[in-house]
Amino acid sequence: MSEHTTAKPLPVKLRPVARIVYDAHRRREVRNMERRFTGKFSAGEPVRAAALIRNDGTYPHKDIGEPLVYPGDTGVVRESWRFLGELYYTVEFAARSVFVIMREGEMVRMGTAFDVA
Repeated sequence: MSEHTTAKPLPVKLRPVARIVYDAHRRREVRNMERRFTGKFSAGEPVRAAALIRNDGTYPHKDIGEPLVYPGDTGVVRESWRFLGELYYTVEFAARSVFVIMREGEMVRMGTAFDVA
């Protein structure tokens, strides 16, 4: 008969990989700071569209490809936010009764060389 031996498991040291602390107040401050210092436009600022904005299928009650905003239309920035590292602005165009999401390159500040009015 052979002797049957059982191997002892090696001792494993458990150590934390990372410590995660969630502080909602701090996160809100950082978000507001990012918004304040990284955005070219601020909330309430009047802007003029520099590009034709068409419906990509996300705007309700409009056909896909239908123009929502034409170059030269004036609007007001309502908010700025980040998504996947890019900065976007929600802009209200009261004359056309639409709210659209735009990037910095698609609009210009009122009173610049592009502004003809």
